[in-house]
Amino acid sequence: MKESKKDFKKLLNFFYELGQLKRVARSGWWLAGVKNPESVAEHAWRTAAISYILGLMEKANAERCALISLFHEMPECRINDKHKVEQRYIDEKKISEKVLEEQLDSVPKEIGIELKKILEGYGKDLSREQEIARDADYIECTLTAKEYLEQGYKKAQNWIDNCKKCVKTKNAKLLMELIDKSNTEEWYANLKNIKR
Repeated sequence: MKESKKDFKKLLNFFYELGQLKRVARSGWWLAGVKNPESVAEHAWRTAAISYILGLMEKANAERCALISLFHEMPECRINDKHKVEQRYIDEKKISEKVLEEQLDSVPKEIGIELKKILEGYGKDLSREQEIARDADYIECTLTAKEYLEQGYKKAQNWIDNCKKCVKTKNAKLLMELIDKSNTEEWYANLKNIKR
């Protein structure tokens, strides 16, 4: 791949556009009363990490799982995050496909082709990796719901209940059962070193 100066300019613009996800709030949490929910970028990062690990556990192509998760929210740079009530009135999948097509046209051709291969069919579970990436998305949402629940946002339990019904892989189902019974602060409880 030999990029021209024009291609590098396109890439810079694309990178700036991706930065927009740091400012796009996950809007569904507003319905639970969360005033300042995490950004789409924060969600995508943890989803990608979960996806990679879940891919390893499921003996799938973990790198592909992580890449799908890393880029799966890319259209939200332009159309923002749409919560489930809003999606009832807007054909978000159709809009997202159009946005993604334009986004991929805005990068050098070879890069657009690669990104299209990664994202093609996301949400339809056409491959094992897509199924795992979607499970990772539900796991991340459930982890966030658990964190908000422990902060006093009782309506977040609805997300936990709904997401548990959506996962398909064996390991995702096991993780979902554990999340419900977990404590979000447990990971650091034994790391604190308090002495007198």
